[in-house]
Amino acid sequence: LLITFETNSSELTSQARSALDVVGKALQNDKLAEFKFAIEGHADPRGGDELNFRLSQARAESVVDYLASAHNIDRERLRPVGKGSTELANTQRADAPENRRVTITTLR
Repeated sequence: LLITFETNSSELTSQARSALDVVGKALQNDKLAEFKFAIEGHADPRGGDELNFRLSQARAESVVDYLASAHNIDRERLRPVGKGSTELANTQRADAPENRRVTITTLR
């Protein structure tokens, strides 16, 4: 699932909410109940480093807020982490939507 954002925004799009609805249902499964996840926000490199880190953190937090409120996922299972523009998905095109994303990784 690709969870992307508009430029300079941490507001969830309707496509992002739809993707997160799939994630939320999966996280409610008993088989995943003991797992914790890093919600990693990313930004494209067009802003300065400080702005990109704040924006990527806000993106991660908006995903955590949505999963907690819409799917009743315990916030203790979700750790928002801002990565700024340090891990570009598309290095060929700085403004590519996939650079303005949130990824979810398992912590345990």
